[in-house]
Amino acid sequence: MSFSTELAKIKKKEFAPVYLVFGTEAYLIDTLRKTLMENVIGPDEIDLNFSSFDMEEVSLGTVLADAESIPFFGERRLIFMNRSVFLSTEKSKQKNDPDLADFEHYLQQPSESTVLVIYAPYEKLDQRKKINKLLKKSAVLIDVQPLKERDVQKYIRDTINNEGYNISPEAFEKLIQLTDANLSTAIGELPKLFLYAQENRKITVAAVEALVPKSLEQNIFALNESVLKKDTAHALSLYQDLLLQKEDPIKINAIMAGQFRLLIQVQMLLKKGFQQSEIGKMLKVHPYRIKLAAQQIRKFDSKTLLSAYEGLIETEYHLKTGQGDRKMQFELFVLSFANKGNSKKIFS
Repeated sequence: MSFSTELAKIKKKEFAPVYLVFGTEAYLIDTLRKTLMENVIGPDEIDLNFSSFDMEEVSLGTVLADAESIPFFGERRLIFMNRSVFLSTEKSKQKNDPDLADFEHYLQQPSESTVLVIYAPYEKLDQRKKINKLLKKSAVLIDVQPLKERDVQKYIRDTINNEGYNISPEAFEKLIQLTDANLSTAIGELPKLFLYAQENRKITVAAVEALVPKSLEQNIFALNESVLKKDTAHALSLYQDLLLQKEDPIKINAIMAGQFRLLIQVQMLLKKGFQQSEIGKMLKVHPYRIKLAAQQIRKFDSKTLLSAYEGLIETEYHLKTGQGDRKMQFELFVLSFANKGNSKKIFS
């Protein structure tokens, strides 16, 4: 069942006795938790009729005993089963497998006065397990897997519009870029932007650039771009900024090398005919990072990318073996790379 459909039902006080929430999108999970807490039980019932269990720490028997208990001075009990790893293909920390017989019996005849919410924050459930087949029949399934980029953008844009604000196309693109198209991160930045734009209700690119911070990876992405363009002055300036922010030279170099490795991998796989969505799954990298990498590699040939990557590997060796001044090793790499001849740039 779709997330929005079930959320609307819960707000109308239309509850199912058992929910199975599977997926890893933190914002959707948090929104669902909050909505259930606000609608299933009252604020004065939390101590009496709400329980939250970590299934890596407690037994199913403990949960079932609570689920079958009668509510205290209220209509319903609300129970969260967190980290239900026994439903997935991942290994549990518990030494013994859970006894599922009683749980299966409960699912066939769940308590009418309990709302049991089973959270499985995993990419996949083990479809071979009998318990998952039973849950598909007896529970309401709520998918909270990460949204595709276009769906993330629509959700964020709708949220902005529903709050009565407008955002320019340039500002929206900058917001998506700075938050890596991550729903939780982007939504978390909106309150600052709303407060800043409360007079005219318009969010500008200047506001986004001023209020939404760049991550270390994003700063290094810009640094890599300057290195590849052989803009030594800008590259060294960005590097000095990172040092002023107390970033470690070894860490900077490692992230740079990782990004170059990704560029080389994406370039090779695109040449072999793989689609960006396929590459993201193969490399286990967020689709938006694959998109940015694909855009960046159009500007540079494979020889240039490989030369930069090899230079960073050599720099890493010098850093870890204590050869020369740690802060100067990157500067030497930038100057050396810039002097290796003109790169074949294919700017569109």
